[in-house]
Amino acid sequence: MTQNSILGTMRTAIFIVPFFILSQSVVFAQSRWSFELHGGEVFNVPMSLTIKQQGYPEIKITARYHTEAFTLPVYWDWRFSRWQNNKSWEFEAIHHKLYLDNTTPKVQKFNISHGFNMLMVNRGFAKKTFRYRTGLGVVLAHPESNIRGKEFGNTGDDWDMGYYLSGPVLNMAISKPIRLSGRFYLNAEAKTTFAYAHIKVAEGHANVYNLAFHLILGIGVDLVKTVKD
Repeated sequence: MTQNSILGTMRTAIFIVPFFILSQSVVFAQSRWSFELHGGEVFNVPMSLTIKQQGYPEIKITARYHTEAFTLPVYWDWRFSRWQNNKSWEFEAIHHKLYLDNTTPKVQKFNISHGFNMLMVNRGFAKKTFRYRTGLGVVLAHPESNIRGKEFGNTGDDWDMGYYLSGPVLNMAISKPIRLSGRFYLNAEAKTTFAYAHIKVAEGHANVYNLAFHLILGIGVDLVKTVKD
């Protein structure tokens, strides 16, 4: 799969899926639809990072990452949901970021800052005043690195299309919606993601594991009025 085809898939997911969901609202007359947009902060658990380059020994470190959630490009999470009988199917996208803290003379830079993007399908459940969800998906990564003086990626170029379908991700979350007025509500959520990604570096690749705890807060809106089931 080429870089352009992967980027096209991402754009399709971001722009076509919402219109498809809205177009189906007449068919699922007994359903209720919602959209949520969040910001937040992330704590990344130190995990294994293995880097392999042609002609060199493997580099193995316990990687410590920070996220810089409020630095451009900012961390964000959005989600479309279709609820029926207190259960939902959802499409969720998270723009996560990883910056390696414990660089070394050999690993001078290892960032996935234009996106350790997670595209997921969730199953949600509403019980009393809380919502629970689990999901599976894929990582779409934009890596930038400097390994042994060999650079890969270019964060300074807005036209850089270096996105790669990189591996699987698991999502688990609990949220608390707080009704504001009419169709609008505030959503507070704690979530955990675990991902593995096969990341390109100059003349090689890296095996990246990421276990992250997310605290997010955002606005939700019911797109279609609730119809009693």
